[in-house]
Amino acid sequence: MKPSRLAALALCALLLSGCGFFKEKAADFYLGKARKTAELQAPAEAEVKAAFANIEKALDYSPGSPQAVDLLARLSDAASKGGFPGAQELEAAALKKALAGNPQNWAAREALTGFFAARGDTGGLAAMAAQAAELAASSGHGVKYCALLAGLYARASALPWLESEAYLAMNKSPEILFEKASAYGAAAAKALELKGGLERLALGDLDAKKAAPAGLASAAEVAMSDAMGDIRVYAAINTFNQRAAANPAFRKAVELTVQGNVALVKKEYAQARAFYQGALNHYPVLLDARRQLAETDFQEGAALAAVGGNTRAASQLLYKSLAGVTAVLQQPEEGYGNQIPFIKPQRFLGEAWALKAAGLAALRATEGARLKNAAKLEADFKGALDEALKLNPEGRLARELLERYTKEGF
Repeated sequence: MKPSRLAALALCALLLSGCGFFKEKAADFYLGKARKTAELQAPAEAEVKAAFANIEKALDYSPGSPQAVDLLARLSDAASKGGFPGAQELEAAALKKALAGNPQNWAAREALTGFFAARGDTGGLAAMAAQAAELAASSGHGVKYCALLAGLYARASALPWLESEAYLAMNKSPEILFEKASAYGAAAAKALELKGGLERLALGDLDAKKAAPAGLASAAEVAMSDAMGDIRVYAAINTFNQRAAANPAFRKAVELTVQGNVALVKKEYAQARAFYQGALNHYPVLLDARRQLAETDFQEGAALAAVGGNTRAASQLLYKSLAGVTAVLQQPEEGYGNQIPFIKPQRFLGEAWALKAAGLAALRATEGARLKNAAKLEADFKGALDEALKLNPEGRLARELLERYTKEGF
């Protein structure tokens, strides 16, 4: 072989052997340019966009770079402080690019999951969980452990948002309520399954657990603790889903209760009352509907009194409300309790006690000097308010009643 040919082959071999080194240096170069912008107190918009572009170039050369992910967060923070509103979207786009180039960039996967979690993007979190499941199914123990952590982080992060969406649906749509309750149940079951898988894998391969990124492990643990620290929430929602699937009367009662809530928000008292009564006709032990029926009577009675309407009718409604909420509060502890589980039991009871206190205060204001046994009713008011604040200290109605009572008395 001619010497010139040998020299050319040797040069090609040298270039190929240095390919990784070259890519690393190129990535460092672009990260260095972006780092200067991230260190500024208030970078200009053009500087921010150029810096994000430089980080994306760095990711072209090194898609698995955890340094790039760290710099993305710092740049986004600096840009947000400088008043640039689109920084986080640019950060998310770069993270997606990193994962497209290297699905095992765990720092990027953790950061993008956190991005979706902060915004309540349950669809994005579901996609991250699905990607993690694919990685877990096709890799060795080390990668599988990290993938299970990533999936757990995504699943657990979605749970509070699904719970919140179900809670909001209680005043909007029974269909959405059942949909979100079912989604919560499935996601929670999957999160528990992933947690069990991690524990089993760690027992069989301690090195897999030790090699997992500390940030990802911590994020998954915190998300799981926040979402399922009280396993009774998961149990209550599971019971609700099972009962709704197995008992048509219960499901219909819940539908009617939500429809009643929609009417009550619109102050359509007669229609709300009809829905709640219909719910109780289908399922008499649904305390959620009974409590809302008392709320309807209270709101209508208080509204009548506030505008100087029929005082007698207002008082009758307020007395009826008191009787209704008292019946709710007199249920034994081992009774059914509230069965639509997106209001925690303590909050449900706290709001019921607050409603009783509000009814007593409204009666005092409506009847004035005509009110009999005022001293006893004031004692009842104070007792109800104390229970409301003890069970649900952040309850708005109870806090307002306390403030008014402190200033004006009963």
